[in-house]
Amino acid sequence: MKNMPYIAAAILSFSTILSASAENAVIGKAGLSLTEIQVPAPEAPKSNQWMTLRKIQVNTAAPEMNDKLVGLIDRAFDSYTAVRELTQAGFKVQAYQSNTGGYMIFADVTGQDAADQAVGLARYYYITEVRVGQRVYDQLFGLRNKSTYAVKMGTIKGGMNHSQVDVKLNKLDWTIKGGINNSPLDVRINHEEKTITGGANLSPVNLKFDWSTEEVRVYGGANHSQVNYTVNWKGGLLQGYLNNAPLKLEFDLGQGYADQTIVSVKGYAASAPVNLTYNKVNGHIGGYMNNSPVDVNLVNCDIYDFLQYLFVFVK
Repeated sequence: MKNMPYIAAAILSFSTILSASAENAVIGKAGLSLTEIQVPAPEAPKSNQWMTLRKIQVNTAAPEMNDKLVGLIDRAFDSYTAVRELTQAGFKVQAYQSNTGGYMIFADVTGQDAADQAVGLARYYYITEVRVGQRVYDQLFGLRNKSTYAVKMGTIKGGMNHSQVDVKLNKLDWTIKGGINNSPLDVRINHEEKTITGGANLSPVNLKFDWSTEEVRVYGGANHSQVNYTVNWKGGLLQGYLNNAPLKLEFDLGQGYADQTIVSVKGYAASAPVNLTYNKVNGHIGGYMNNSPVDVNLVNCDIYDFLQYLFVFVK
């Protein structure tokens, strides 16, 4: 692989205005080779949302470069393996050595949704940072549009409660739909009225919620029972009652600790012990609850969603 300093981002940005043949000529003079790989746009790998988004930064060397992404590769990871895996996943990438001795990849996203592609690239654990153009960054984090469509469409799939789980969390329309506990799921979240209504677990749902950055309280009726529980994020405690039984779960999100990738959730719910392990990197929850094994994968959502809407998952 060829040496290439970070300022190459600006050079590549200029080359995008050239024709394909002219672009190849310019890159050839620089002693580089970019073999174009025509493959379908990749389906983003699974991971949790908040660990992924914080990797995405503005490419300050070339903020106008919106059709190419720059991904920094973990120094401990083999760059050839990274290129092979990303290519197999559908990314059009080439790797270069930076002027600091590490490796980075350039992903061509011309004609694609660059914001969605940036999120997909950032989900790979060996990509430590994704640098994007200013317009792409604004699509994800701007005041009027904080994330793209794909980022706001979460899924929870797998098995728990001796049943298949296929839950879709739509953070555009604010609905939770699908199937769980061998029953249909269809609830709507109204942030203006602070209500959660619909049906889940063969029961009407009529809940209210109080939300702050430190905790959320959910109360009302669901699962043929009175519901009243509070999730305190800083204190790592979910406590109250649900399904006609007391509820208490303790957890440590490890906020502020980049190396803490595992969250343990332990306690009891619905008169049964709970022991879950959540992996921040790949979005997997395993363990047991409701006297049943748990094996589900979270995409574009995370443990915050699982705990806040716990009434959906408790049987």
